Amino acid sequence: MTSRASASRAKSGRAAGFTMIELMITVSILFLLFGMLLVAAGPMRKKAKIRKTEGLIERMSLALGQYHASSGSYPPDGLDGQTVETDEGTILQSGAALTYALTQPVRAMKKQPDGSFKAMGEMEPVGDFKEFTEPYLDDPQAVELIDGFGYPFHYDRLTGGESSFSAQDDGSVHLGWDDMNGVVHHDDPREATGVGVESPGPQNFNEYDIWSHGDDAHSEDEQPEHVVSNWPVPGTRADGDE
Repeated sequence: MTSRASASRAKSGRAAGFTMIELMITVSILFLLFGMLLVAAGPMRKKAKIRKTEGLIERMSLALGQYHASSGSYPPDGLDGQTVETDEGTILQSGAALTYALTQPVRAMKKQPDGSFKAMGEMEPVGDFKEFTEPYLDDPQAVELIDGFGYPFHYDRLTGGESSFSAQDDGSVHLGWDDMNGVVHHDDPREATGVGVESPGPQNFNEYDIWSHGDDAHSEDEQPEHVVSNWPVPGTRADGDE
């Protein structure tokens, strides 16, 4: 009887041992799968942020079309000698000037037979966005639309052709956002052939350029696929490549 009990306990111990090994193998497999999921999630998150950025640019473009139809022009970028400022006197440029224009009442204008424009009153803002930076210096009108990566957009009105091209290599156009958040501002991608453009200079003559530096956080190693814009970027699907 004793030998049978001992044998039973030994068998039970071996069974328990095998169960523990199986458990360890299962846990190892789960960790492996979890690691693979994390590796795959990175590119998926990046693609989602790119799609969000592209969607925001499309929404801004639609709003700018409405703005142009109502006012007869595209909003100033604050960089061509035409000052854009809030009610509290904060000077706005680039994406901040664009955000202000899209979120404030639009001064409707009607073209007259002699080519002049007549003011027809104010219309409701054409933009309906919620993706803003924090107000600059507590000025509620001094905000910027941010891309899917959490960084401000750039905007350059080009209705004056080459003369209205404003290279934005200085992070000061972001209302001090770069300094406050400790990031490096990258040069204007439109000035580097093959990085963000086929040829340097304005990309949408007589209209406007809008772009995001993408996921590089304004770092100094910007690559072509990082730029998200309203023009085809070389080396990306938007440029026809697969």
